[in-house]
Amino acid sequence: MEMRVKFWIENGGEVVLGSGKAALLHAVHQNGSIQRAAEEFGMSYRHAWGIIKKMEQRAGFRLVELRAGGGRGKGAKLTTRGKDFLEKFTALEETLRKLTIEKFREIFQ
Repeated sequence: MEMRVKFWIENGGEVVLGSGKAALLHAVHQNGSIQRAAEEFGMSYRHAWGIIKKMEQRAGFRLVELRAGGGRGKGAKLTTRGKDFLEKFTALEETLRKLTIEKFREIFQ
């Protein structure tokens, strides 16, 4: 047997950030583009942008900023606060996952 867990952050009962949304933000960060991040998850740009906007509304701050311009200057990147939020969530999620699995093994095995 093994333990599976999911963690997420809510604000007012609505999900701000969970593992799926974090993966989307990681992809935006890695690709420098919402379009390319969306393609990785098999979704449209519009759907990915909608998810990001909902996260921002629920968090109360900007997570992603768009870079206007043509060619190489165009794209998207995480804001400083968005990157910090994502890094903290990722670290907390990993810590909680490890602690939960350790406790599961302690109790059930």
